[in-house]
Amino acid sequence: MSGRGVVLVAGRDIRLGGGGAHRLVAWPGTRESLTRDDARAKPSLLLRADHGVVDFHGREEEQADFLRWRGGGGVRIRLLHGGGGQGKTRFADHLARTWRRDGWGVWAAPDATSRDGTGAFTDQDLPHGLADGEGTALEVSGSRGVLIVVDYADRWDADVLATLLDLVRRVRGAPVRILLLARQTGTWWQTVRSRFTAPRVECDTRHLGSHSPLPELRPREFRLARACFATALGRPPSGLPGTTTRPGTATEAARGPRAGAPRRHDWHLPAYDLVLTVHMAALVAVLAELHGDEVPSDPLDVSRYLLGRERLHWEAVDRTRGTPVSRRMDIAVFVATLTGGLPSYTQAEQALARLGMSQREIQDLTDDHASCYPPPPAAPDDGPGGDPTLEPLYPDRLGEDFLALTVPGHRVDYPRYPAAGTFVERLLAPDPDTAQAPPWTRPALTTLVEVSRRWDHVARKQLYPLLEKYPELAVAAGGGVLAALADLATDNEDLLWLVRSRMPAERGVDLEVGDDALSERLTEYDAGNAGSGPELARQHEHRARLSSRTGRREKALSESGSAVAVWRRMVERNPSAHARDLGRALATHAACQAALRLSDDAERSAEEALRVLRGATGVVPVQPELAHALRNAASIRHRAGRPDAVTAAVQSASIFRTLGSGRPERYRPELAVTLTLLCGLLVAEDRCGEASAAGREAVEILDRLVKSRRGLEPELSQALSELARAQAGAGDLTAAVFHGTRAVDLRGRLAQDNFVAWGPRLAASLMNLAGYHADLESYADAVALGKEGLHVFERCGAKSPHTHADRRTAAGNLTEILERAGLDAEAEDLRRRYGVDGPPQSRELPSR
Repeated sequence: MSGRGVVLVAGRDIRLGGGGAHRLVAWPGTRESLTRDDARAKPSLLLRADHGVVDFHGREEEQADFLRWRGGGGVRIRLLHGGGGQGKTRFADHLARTWRRDGWGVWAAPDATSRDGTGAFTDQDLPHGLADGEGTALEVSGSRGVLIVVDYADRWDADVLATLLDLVRRVRGAPVRILLLARQTGTWWQTVRSRFTAPRVECDTRHLGSHSPLPELRPREFRLARACFATALGRPPSGLPGTTTRPGTATEAARGPRAGAPRRHDWHLPAYDLVLTVHMAALVAVLAELHGDEVPSDPLDVSRYLLGRERLHWEAVDRTRGTPVSRRMDIAVFVATLTGGLPSYTQAEQALARLGMSQREIQDLTDDHASCYPPPPAAPDDGPGGDPTLEPLYPDRLGEDFLALTVPGHRVDYPRYPAAGTFVERLLAPDPDTAQAPPWTRPALTTLVEVSRRWDHVARKQLYPLLEKYPELAVAAGGGVLAALADLATDNEDLLWLVRSRMPAERGVDLEVGDDALSERLTEYDAGNAGSGPELARQHEHRARLSSRTGRREKALSESGSAVAVWRRMVERNPSAHARDLGRALATHAACQAALRLSDDAERSAEEALRVLRGATGVVPVQPELAHALRNAASIRHRAGRPDAVTAAVQSASIFRTLGSGRPERYRPELAVTLTLLCGLLVAEDRCGEASAAGREAVEILDRLVKSRRGLEPELSQALSELARAQAGAGDLTAAVFHGTRAVDLRGRLAQDNFVAWGPRLAASLMNLAGYHADLESYADAVALGKEGLHVFERCGAKSPHTHADRRTAAGNLTEILERAGLDAEAEDLRRRYGVDGPPQSRELPSR
């Protein structure tokens, strides 16, 4: 899903449109109750957080922290991360129900990339007064605030998250809080944070540690959970040895942490750090007592026992149908759990057909699976075949154990199913006719990577062989999977290199972050396997460009410097063969130095690049490299106050114009970028008429190209920004507002993709647009834009220390606008806070 979303109120839920559909579902007011028979037949249902069988207790410190996070206005986003089974969903459910009682509107955001259903939650009527409309504010009345909970956030597509952000940024009339739940932070979170960190949006993280961090506390948690499960299963708690009353009673509190705890459980085992593992052990203890079985104590044995109880129910379904007991249900549960559930019967049919099933078999099997694990209801407008199908086995940790035990390669005593060894490849192999990855690739590979973290045979015999055969699948799964794979496969660098080699030329932000994670992991591997100095130098150049695009300026500087060092050694051996390469690397290094405001170093590198390229005598033409170097030199000379900056830009434009006559698709974008720079340089010399002409040509070129070629939005935003400055300088303020507004809109979207790189530029464009409105005496718009621009600069502060001077200039500009608008008290307060003395020296901010 991409582009600006349209929010539609469709009956009892919120629909987000714009290249796809996604639903926000009101959090349920009541829990779905389980009958005793259902609980005994399918005991895994008792572990689901939405059923709330075990009373929530503890976590007082975390609850207090979230109350502080709730306070105040605006939009805030928090990532709650912790290991699978740590209790994230239980905590979020408790938080949602508590806040709902306090008058907040609470919504769940099911993952649209895998299932466009309502997850474990039922639809409820919307809060009164929620309006809709394209690009309009959503007014919320009747609620003290809005909380949106996003589970499995690390599995979301970045574009879908951007659409969700677009929704919450338009909410007015109430504070908004978005709670993301995920197992880890890592590279995927940097991507998401960049998308979410936008004007008036605050982001932070909170780690959810163990519910019972000390082993001596775990027996008490075990007994509390066992009492709850015993009640749900119709076995009175008093009938179980050592059982206490419900949590929070005086009798329970008086018994102390050790009383009645089974000695056979080794509570020091790392697996019991997870509250889910303790609860699973408690549930199994009740089931074993109920059925006269020996109570397992090892965490793996606990999983095996629970899976055994689930399998008994599957076999009962087979007998009900009158068919011999078979492994049919294993297949359905395997597909459901690996894919995270499928959004439609059509996809379920496609997946099961890959495993050799006929249409009749598929229909019978999906019906039987639904009787065991009912899927979420379909939306009224999902259309034919749109029903969510194949609900996965929950909780996740139990499902992951099922996948790992089902495929061969382990030594655990579990029913063997040799045919399952082929399931992963058959389910995920690209289509032989189209070479397209199946639509469930992202969630399936995400699950497979997670299972591989705990089960080595899954990594060695399933995940790695699959990607060695089809490395393009990892790329199709997106940046989050690539980053997770880079973290997992530390001993399989050949595989990581193979996956990286399948990266497309046009990557987009999501894949760039994955490429960055892979390249970071492969730095030493690349150096050790470089067949020559030139190959090593090109690796450094690649990482420099990649780091620069993802906003890691120091890393870009280090890599570009290493590239220059290698090319220097190559030039010493063979000047004619590698002078062009050295000149190109020097120009890149100069740009990296300039980005960190190392002005003297940047100027030296830029001028050396020109000397090297002008003196190159190799057989390969150097005109493109010379044009790039001239453009870099023009920008750096301008910053140094040199009068020959415009001359270098004109020379660069001339070369690119000549090259573009022969290869327009390759060099017209480069010409537009150079014309944009020339526009800005001419504005600085107060030649605004000439600047406007150069800026208009740049915008015209890029407006044509961006319709058919992705990835040119950054260049277009820069051209629009510079053209607006030129038009304002020439006195055409109406045109300046028009183009300045386009620049702000584009940069707002780019900042969602990568705030580190684009936040400062968005802030500069906002401040400049505020100035144009002030000159038109549209003071309300000017003040609002100026405040937003200053806020973005403040958000940039910690990540971009080099913006401090720009932030001070922005504060001075806003102070002047407030005074012109007659808001003297606000102006004086701002002047005091930022130490602004007198009018700003420059009303315009650099937009690059």
